[in-house]
Amino acid sequence: MKNRVNLYHASIQPKLQLLTLSSVLVIWLVATILCSFLYFYMVSEQQKLQSEVTMLESNKKQQKTLLNELKNAVENLKMDLSLVEKVEEKQKLIGLKQRVLNELAGQEDLKSIGFSKLMLDLASHSQDQLWLTRINLNGTSVVIEGAATDSFIVPKWLGLLGKTDYFKGQEFSDTRLYRDPEQQLNFVISTGEQLTIIKGSNND
Repeated sequence: MKNRVNLYHASIQPKLQLLTLSSVLVIWLVATILCSFLYFYMVSEQQKLQSEVTMLESNKKQQKTLLNELKNAVENLKMDLSLVEKVEEKQKLIGLKQRVLNELAGQEDLKSIGFSKLMLDLASHSQDQLWLTRINLNGTSVVIEGAATDSFIVPKWLGLLGKTDYFKGQEFSDTRLYRDPEQQLNFVISTGEQLTIIKGSNND
């Protein structure tokens, strides 16, 4: 009669599996390959980083050298006061010349417009017994020279001119009547400064 029952069957018992030489070699070979690949990868990355660091340091040195050169150039740069004064004088001279040029241009325009009005007014009040020999327009000053057959024609003609647009509000500052060596009656009138006495003339 059996007192024990064996429920731990041999099929379910753990079996001892020993590593074989071939499996160990394969494992070591795979591990070696992986370690080698990782090593070469790390070495390559380190070389790249080292080259970048070297390049950055070189650029930094170059920039530092350039900065020092610029600092030295700025420190050694001295302003020439004589040249600055000459430039300022030239600028002032140019400004004055420009002002004079603008003034002359404005006077020329005014003179041109005034001359056309003057000629129109003189043409509209022409006299048969009076003729003009010279007209001088200088800004707002006018000098008119001419001749007449009789002295009474000149004041009459001046009265007509005083009513024109150009001469309205102006006064004739000087009026001269004289006879030339050929006894021709000449006159000079001016709306500007007083005229000088004409040498060798006989005032009427």
